[in-house]
Amino acid sequence: MKAKKRQKMCYNCEGEIDLDVIVCPFCAADLREEKPEQFQSSYHPTASVQNLNTQQSLYPPHYAPKAPEEEPAYQDPQAMMESDEETKSIVGPTILMTLGAQLLLFGLFMLFFSSKGALILKWDARMWFLYAFASIPLLIFGYRSISKL
Repeated sequence: MKAKKRQKMCYNCEGEIDLDVIVCPFCAADLREEKPEQFQSSYHPTASVQNLNTQQSLYPPHYAPKAPEEEPAYQDPQAMMESDEETKSIVGPTILMTLGAQLLLFGLFMLFFSSKGALILKWDARMWFLYAFASIPLLIFGYRSISKL
């Protein structure tokens, strides 16, 4: 029976390697154990960095992060009705935008697929431009209303 080799895990790629390996064969990470003295930073901030910290405490930034608003656990019915009114304001612009897009597509459909001025579904395709022109104001008003929200 063969004795199982002791292995350790590479901290960089998490590959299993032999215990006595210094460099990981998978990712080439240095695996030597460092002494505690080496973990200490050799960086000592200069006076300018220390002055910067002092200046930041003297002059608060112009932009302050907003505190998260907590919603109350109980909402009165009037507040709920106001939120319903806000969602109703989205319905009108959406209907205008949808109706305008559908009329535009319908007018273009009649333009391209009509045969001798008539569509196979017996729509009078000679009036395609009316549908296309009627869709333009609906599209414009719908787009403006949606962009304001």
